[in-house]
Amino acid sequence: MKELMQAVRKGWSDKVPGLLEPLGPAERKEVLAELKKLRKELRDWDWREWGKRVSVARAVLVAGAGCLPGPAAAAAWIGARELQLGQSGPPKLLMSVLEHRDDDFLGKLAHRLAARSGLTDSDALLIDALVQRSGCPLPTADGFVNGWVELVTRQGEKGVRRLWVDPRASVLAVRIFETPRIPPQVFRYPHHDPKGPWAAGLAALPEHGVVERSVLLDACVARLLRGGRPRESAFALAVLRALAPDGEECRSRVPDWLGLVTDGVPSVAGHAQKLLTELAGQGQLSEESLVSMAEAVLFRPEKALVRSQLVLVDRELRKRPEAAAALLPVVGEAFGHEDTDVQERAVKLVARHLAAAGDGVREELAAAAERLSPSQRTAARFLFGDDEASAEASAEAYEEFLPAPAVAQPLAPAPGSVAELVEELVVIMRSGEQTVDFERVFDGMVRLGAQDPRVLGKAVREAMPTFWWVDGSPGVLSSPRRLEGYFGRSTPDIAYLAVALAMDPVVPDLLVDRSKPKGSCPHRALEAVLTARLREAGHRVWTDPMPFLLATPTRSTGALDPLVLVERLREYGRLGARPGPADFGQALLRVPRGGADAAAEAAAGLGTPEGDRLAAWLRGEGPRLPGLVPRSRGRRKDREAEEPAGEGQQEAPRGRLRNVREQLAVRREFPRAFHWLGRDMEPGKSCGTWSRWQPYWAFVLPYEREVLADWLHDPMVKGVEWESRDVAAALPVLAEAEGAHGHAGHDGPAGHRLHRVVGVGMGSAVADDRLAAVDALLMLAARGQLDHRVLGLELADLVNHGVVMPTRIADALHTAASGGAYATVWSVIGPALPGLIRSVPVNRGLGRILAIAAECAERSLPAGVGEIPGLAELAARKGTSQAVVQAGRLRRALSAAPGSTDTPPGGTTH
Repeated sequence: MKELMQAVRKGWSDKVPGLLEPLGPAERKEVLAELKKLRKELRDWDWREWGKRVSVARAVLVAGAGCLPGPAAAAAWIGARELQLGQSGPPKLLMSVLEHRDDDFLGKLAHRLAARSGLTDSDALLIDALVQRSGCPLPTADGFVNGWVELVTRQGEKGVRRLWVDPRASVLAVRIFETPRIPPQVFRYPHHDPKGPWAAGLAALPEHGVVERSVLLDACVARLLRGGRPRESAFALAVLRALAPDGEECRSRVPDWLGLVTDGVPSVAGHAQKLLTELAGQGQLSEESLVSMAEAVLFRPEKALVRSQLVLVDRELRKRPEAAAALLPVVGEAFGHEDTDVQERAVKLVARHLAAAGDGVREELAAAAERLSPSQRTAARFLFGDDEASAEASAEAYEEFLPAPAVAQPLAPAPGSVAELVEELVVIMRSGEQTVDFERVFDGMVRLGAQDPRVLGKAVREAMPTFWWVDGSPGVLSSPRRLEGYFGRSTPDIAYLAVALAMDPVVPDLLVDRSKPKGSCPHRALEAVLTARLREAGHRVWTDPMPFLLATPTRSTGALDPLVLVERLREYGRLGARPGPADFGQALLRVPRGGADAAAEAAAGLGTPEGDRLAAWLRGEGPRLPGLVPRSRGRRKDREAEEPAGEGQQEAPRGRLRNVREQLAVRREFPRAFHWLGRDMEPGKSCGTWSRWQPYWAFVLPYEREVLADWLHDPMVKGVEWESRDVAAALPVLAEAEGAHGHAGHDGPAGHRLHRVVGVGMGSAVADDRLAAVDALLMLAARGQLDHRVLGLELADLVNHGVVMPTRIADALHTAASGGAYATVWSVIGPALPGLIRSVPVNRGLGRILAIAAECAERSLPAGVGEIPGLAELAARKGTSQAVVQAGRLRRALSAAPGSTDTPPGGTTH
């Protein structure tokens, strides 16, 4: 036994079987106890001894497998990944130490190993060897199926194509389609091609009598009906196509094909539609099945499927006109399709076969025609003879639907009791969300901490015993060194203040803000502001308590009422409290600069330095802040996008002297965390995290949404280029923010930079980001702050310079219009069209944009629209491309609008 353990400790796994063979049950039991101790030791070995650890673990694996008395324990031991250490186990050595076991033991061990997940090809070899040695049935567990597929895949493409020579294929091949996830190894080869290795190999099994053809077909169809990941459906479809079911096999599975055209992904639904179409051409599809098929397909959004279905219905109605009463009402469902070409085809189909249907069908279709676009309703009016009703409907005034304008809500007061405060604090810390409620809790911690910090600190420690800063024992903080390391991080967190209150003994020096924000990254700059405020409050709660925070917002946007700030300063003076520099600096950024005369006069009357600074700030005086001046960017060099300097902020001569003066002025009036206000900010160069929007950024600068939009631009463009997620999360927040350089209730238009980033967001790759941009667009329109011309020109500029794809812009515009904002969307598309028509190829989304423009023009009837440059030339082109067709449709819609000067030639619709 001693010699065996020495071999194991040296990692000589190939010597283990010979040394283990002469040992009896009692000795093996003693060896097992030693092996368990060694296995436990291995977990603590240093990673630098990895090579030795691997060899010793293998020896432990082999020796333990030969010592364990039961199959369950042996399976758990052999399957332990810590003993295999990410490498395949040695099946030959394992079989050599298991040979003395009886067949029942080996069979049970094989099935227990097969039931485990994540089996490798080596595991599959071991299980196969156990099955052959014991004569037990082949396992069919999911894990073994995956391991077998890995084993076959390792044989190469030629081996996969000759799958029929593998004796296990008769049992396991069908199981590939029955596992929760199709084994990923099949995707190492082309998986959507019927001629691919796995598809061809599986399809050849029935030819060699390995698997019944009907069983394999049923497995493929069942997998497709179950759905799943796109590549899994693509693989099952490839196998189905490789099997090429004949006429009888297709006829017997009509319900399955109907299920696939209803719920299958487009490629699967298209193949099922093709099979059903072939049956219909052979006269093998009943009227009931044809109706069910039409009901399923005509509800789908894919235009190709819908068009093919309309062709099939038209062909079948020519052969059996008696089916018109059942099929035409289903065709009426296509009247509501978003593609007007589909609508037109449906109307023409109904017109050809309406005579064969009864009056009830005519009435039903006339009601369904209300869902047609205005351009198609004219054709339907003559078809159904409902001129009077159509005229009344056309005469109805258009009504625009926009969301309710966002109204800033008053911020609730801070929690008034320790219990209430701690409850809200726990919620914020566990969620990690920094909404405006963060400021309420922050203020509450300062207020209650000023009354008795030790009482509040005790409650904080007891409420959060599992946080990082608790050292295992309830209520005991980590070492000062660990806390100092955490406080050296730059990410702002309410934990700064929580730890400050919970300190026992108190170490105030840990809370001093020693950070030196450098560079020109706005992300770091705004972090520095919040970090400085938290550390200032944490330090002063033990040294010079502040009665409350001056900078706590009064509105949900993060804005602070200037008169409220004046009253807070007056209360500070009455209490003899000293305002915190960081707290007061943030308070200044949360009140409007310029125009608040009454508040400025009241602030000047306080007779304190802070009152005088507030009065100057409210009057627009004080240092110029280059950090809050948006950079010049946009469509034209001579654009009027650069706002004039605010009142009292005359332009200084450019040059190094001006920059030095501005920086010195900011350094005199603001603490270190705000010194970036005196420098020009250029996001995206020194920090790549700006696109990960944090809500508190808008609360730091509630009146500077143009600045925030400018800082967002470059990272958003990169995010769109890289098809990142959440690149437009900030846009709804900025759309609901306070008006730039104004007071609460400011209703002037948003600036160029906000419009531009909304345009960038509309071109995002992720649908949720496009929806966020649409929400911002509609919110600006509802607040009367949307400059439709600016946004339209920006969209054209973004598309023409390749920043965004026109198809994504079209998707965003369609989403906005479909909610009832047709007039708003037209007001944006109209200015964009000349640039788009001139520069965008007709096959890159222009046709869809023109279709949306035509839909909006037909519904909202914009008045006084002149000739759009390039539109007439595009409409006059030969061909039936979507761009040409929709250009003609748009011209007709504009010519029908009141006061239009556009007079396109007459004619029928395309």
